[in-house]
Amino acid sequence: MMKLQTAMAAMTLGISIAAAGQSHAENQVIKIAYEGALTGGIAFFGIPIGNAVELAIEEQKGELAKQGIDLEYFPADDQVDAAQAPTIARKVIQDQSVIGVVGPIFGSTTNAVGPLYTQADVVMLSMGTAADLSTKGWTMFRVVPNDDIQAAAVADYLGKALKMTKIGVIDDGTQYGHGLAQAVKAQVRKNGGEVVVEEAIDPNADDFSSTVTKILSAGATGVFLGASVNTETVFNRQLVEAGFDGAFFAPDGTLSNDYIKLAGPASNGTYFTSQAAPVADYGGPTQGPMADFYAAYQKRFNVPAQAYSAEGYDAANMIISAIKAGVRDRKGMVEFFRTKSYQGIARAYKFQPNGEPEGAPSINIYRIKDGKIAWLGVSTDLAK
Repeated sequence: MMKLQTAMAAMTLGISIAAAGQSHAENQVIKIAYEGALTGGIAFFGIPIGNAVELAIEEQKGELAKQGIDLEYFPADDQVDAAQAPTIARKVIQDQSVIGVVGPIFGSTTNAVGPLYTQADVVMLSMGTAADLSTKGWTMFRVVPNDDIQAAAVADYLGKALKMTKIGVIDDGTQYGHGLAQAVKAQVRKNGGEVVVEEAIDPNADDFSSTVTKILSAGATGVFLGASVNTETVFNRQLVEAGFDGAFFAPDGTLSNDYIKLAGPASNGTYFTSQAAPVADYGGPTQGPMADFYAAYQKRFNVPAQAYSAEGYDAANMIISAIKAGVRDRKGMVEFFRTKSYQGIARAYKFQPNGEPEGAPSINIYRIKDGKIAWLGVSTDLAK
């Protein structure tokens, strides 16, 4: 009898283990992809966003498992290279378990993959800021304000807060840099200022003395350069070394502690505009949901969160909120973002039919002081 009971107990245990394994195996695998720079020259900007996406997934994985969902992270490293981005996007699309994408993070790569993701009904929660991205009917929802709004913040701060009317506007000829520069010029002139120097520079050059001389000769008191961080920091250094003591503005894509490392002491005084919510490292909130996120990020990755980490975290959690609400396919995810709103840690999100954020999203102004990036405030408050 004991032998029979033992055998029955073993059989019961075996069935229970098998059933548990079968239950786990039957869970639906759902992946959230992050398309951005995880290697290469823009990795300093892209990795903190990817980390935040991964953190959001890890935090919600256990709860979703109770709903029969195995939530996974799909890193899609496009190096912010528009030439290779379509190949990366196709890999994401081919994995049918991917329900949505956080990214791409720049306008150039969003422009390169927008048609592919749209054809596959894959939602993009993009940080690309090129203003025309929302005119193309894609499945893109922009989680930050576009470049027209950023350009207005630059011009308003220069003209209204700093009282500067003679401005030099330079760009590196890229879609990102040139697009921003064009918008800044238009806004400076709209505000009654004068663009005394406007010029495109070669991003591969290492000597910008010709342009620097023009800026000094024209008596520009403020300069905006639309470029990548490498070009930006070299130009910044040469401008300061030549004697420029006015206001130098760099765009959102260069906001990073790497800027200080690359530009050295010449970076002191540099201004930045950014759609990104202020992180703790730059003087952001020390209490509340943002502060809690900073602490969790620091604990998980052993480095502080950077610009756009909070927006990446919000974007991932928006997709997760849709999954919790019962969305299980790509088309359903797109429709979810067309109609729903979400309160994140960085801001509240609701989207217009073209994918632009509703309301009047704020632009933050930062400045390097004593070798550290410091948040000055919101542009609409500072430039009245």
